[in-house]
Amino acid sequence: MSNRSVIAGGSAPTVAAGAEVLEQGGNAVDAAVAACFASSVGEPTLTSLAGGGMLIYRDAATGETSVCDFFSNAPRMAMSSLDDPDFFGVDLDFGPTTQRFYIGAASAAVPGVLPGLCTALERWGRWPLSKVIVPACRMLREGPELGPYQGRAAKLLEPILTYTESGRGVFHIDGRMIRAGDSFKLPQLADTLEAMASRGWRGWHQDVFIDQMLTQFGPANGGLLTRDDITGYEVVFREPLSLRYHHSQVLTPPPPAAGGPMIAVMLRLLDTVELGKLAPMSPQHSKLLACAMTVADEARSEGQQALDGDRFRHWLDRFDQLRASERLPSASTPGGPGSTTHVSVIDADGNAAAVTFSYGEGNAHIIGDTGIMMNNLMGEEDLFPDGFHSVQRGVRLPTMMSPTVLLDDDGGVTVLGTGGANRIRTAIVQVISLLHDHHYDVDRAVVAPRIHYEAGVLNAEIFELADAGAALEALGPDKMVRFEDRSLFFGGVHMVCRNRDGRVSGAGDPRRGGVCQIVE
Repeated sequence: MSNRSVIAGGSAPTVAAGAEVLEQGGNAVDAAVAACFASSVGEPTLTSLAGGGMLIYRDAATGETSVCDFFSNAPRMAMSSLDDPDFFGVDLDFGPTTQRFYIGAASAAVPGVLPGLCTALERWGRWPLSKVIVPACRMLREGPELGPYQGRAAKLLEPILTYTESGRGVFHIDGRMIRAGDSFKLPQLADTLEAMASRGWRGWHQDVFIDQMLTQFGPANGGLLTRDDITGYEVVFREPLSLRYHHSQVLTPPPPAAGGPMIAVMLRLLDTVELGKLAPMSPQHSKLLACAMTVADEARSEGQQALDGDRFRHWLDRFDQLRASERLPSASTPGGPGSTTHVSVIDADGNAAAVTFSYGEGNAHIIGDTGIMMNNLMGEEDLFPDGFHSVQRGVRLPTMMSPTVLLDDDGGVTVLGTGGANRIRTAIVQVISLLHDHHYDVDRAVVAPRIHYEAGVLNAEIFELADAGAALEALGPDKMVRFEDRSLFFGGVHMVCRNRDGRVSGAGDPRRGGVCQIVE
């Protein structure tokens, strides 16, 4: 058996921190948590420690898999209860399209990243928090160079990240927005992490962090957060949703997460057709994917119940009806680009962990003197398909985050996940299909072109086939958006694998600056 480990994530510093932990004997969860802390310097525009996330972990010795749900809760207070809520839109330019996101104090949901990472570490890790944060703290003081993708993300998110003086204090260098090639330092966050570890994360969170959040994001400043929201927040461990797809058991987050059940619906529908006989990105292949995506959108409100007996037969009939039609179906679910990152790890003992976490697009406000930007998850339209008013107060928001484990019948293990808002579900399904239906290797499955069909709009990467654009246009979408190269719009699937003989492999998605490292 191999004694190698493997980690994939969204930047060189993120992956290097996790690899350092693996080299020194830490396990998959130690490495994943270390990488998440280091993403604060490697991917500073994509996520923060005041957002929400989801971790899936498989213990190689016991075979048990569990989901650690630390996504954000909606505040108990409704926006209508405020005379003057601090909630307003900012438009971001994504090239082929623009999207409005909402920021301000009232856009902050109850953050769960710090409680989630620290609780997962206590439950499954080998190392104490004080040791796990060492790589991140060193990097935050030394200032590694920002990569090209981070430069593009910084430019995209500049209207939000520099809206406030505190945001400019973090993301400006010499009076301008950070860009690729800059040395990014954030020593105040290193100080914060060390103070948290020294005091104990629970005591620091209770006695320091909560007061700072309430000062800025409570009702007195146009926000919705109350002390009861934060002290009542709980990290929840859940049994994963399980299904079969060809030769693998697929394990993914269950409700109240929205993404896992939608992935399960799509895979079960696609398992009824011979997708492997069709060329990827051909019109027939793309149409089947688009029909499965549409049915998953329509079944979204049913969650896991859409997979049960008569309900699944209903959705299978709907799938057959759509694929028999001449044109692509119309749909009604809105969506938008999202700033999210992902880390996948398998350690030398075969333990596997995958973490997806996000702060939306950022809130523009740094929390006190911590160096941590607050989330704007209450301003994310994709989380509220029925409108911002529709959210149930005081409960988990219905995230698309879907860190996923594949257990092959021959003993192989694959873990994967991605950022990308409403494209999370469709990116994961397409990569799994390429692995299973078309027998692609890991690298090829990650870099292959993708589509996303929603609300009558076909978004497609057409760089591999000369006539792909015209052929897909002939399917009759209401609108088609062509991407001439790989685009961050389609997420960033970071994936690692370990086969039955212990050999490891992996891939970081170039769409979002992905890096993979094998550790001896």
